[in-house]
Amino acid sequence: MNIGEVNMEVRPITLNDLNAFYALFCEVSGEGRYSARPSPPPIGAIERALAEVIKNHWPVYVIEHDGQIVGSAEAYPESFCRPGGSEVIVVLGMQVKREYRRHGYGSALLTAVIEHCRAAGFISVDLSVFESNTAARSLYDKLGFILAEHLPPCELPCGATEQPIKMRLGLGAGG
Repeated sequence: MNIGEVNMEVRPITLNDLNAFYALFCEVSGEGRYSARPSPPPIGAIERALAEVIKNHWPVYVIEHDGQIVGSAEAYPESFCRPGGSEVIVVLGMQVKREYRRHGYGSALLTAVIEHCRAAGFISVDLSVFESNTAARSLYDKLGFILAEHLPPCELPCGATEQPIKMRLGLGAGG
């Protein structure tokens, strides 16, 4: 596969993307290496979340390769993710199909999401990543994310124990 010569398109997600987005989420979750959760939430919960994304113009993007969704990056207000969370801090989630990693897809997605977050007035973008995921951490470092804290170790669906860390990108005076 020659990824370098193919047109990639980053765009906001739509409700029409639900099935492809869910399939991507299932595929990356199924690898068992990047999330402590063994599978994505039920598709109905994702559909409800996407309806909120569209209603509120939250920064959730997909990236296509030859018309197929191969990655996504989602930034939800912390207040949507947990009771008492901040309205001005977003929590980032991201997934890219294995064969499209390290080809600029993640960088293109994150750049679009960060620009949207900045324009929308959010003050910071928070994410969790495993210490062992050096490729993702390198990308986050390159984009200006810094270590915010070490989180409690967790067990992956495959049985391995991982050390998650929280990283943060400040987006302005308040971040």
